[in-house]
Amino acid sequence: MSEKLTRREVREGVFLLLFQNELSGTEVAELAGACEEAYEMTVTPEMIKTAEAVISKYEELDTIIAEYSKTREVSRIPKVNKTILRLALYEIKYSDKIPPKGAVNEAIELSKKYADKQDSGFINGILGSYIRSVGSNDG
Repeated sequence: MSEKLTRREVREGVFLLLFQNELSGTEVAELAGACEEAYEMTVTPEMIKTAEAVISKYEELDTIIAEYSKTREVSRIPKVNKTILRLALYEIKYSDKIPPKGAVNEAIELSKKYADKQDSGFINGILGSYIRSVGSNDG
């Protein structure tokens, strides 16, 4: 099983690990087997490491979400949306592997697949506002 996963597949795997962690509170490393079974996916060490890194920044990421969410408090944002936002903000802020606008586009793709139809606009609005405010021009 040495097939190379695409960046999108890795991101989706990280998202699923984060979402399951959000729902259950179970450590990411412990979720790997369950996610592989439930979603018929390969969980790589990179996915686990990235998910743990995102979780370590939750407080900071939630502060950013709170600042840019004009319509909802963080506690009232559906878990799937909050997970997508956290992952995208982490990528924008801490990853040099993807340009900020690419992270936004990937977040929208995740939201189309896992969130309610109208949630894409909410996610796009928060991420777009954040990117504009930090003056990101690489993307």
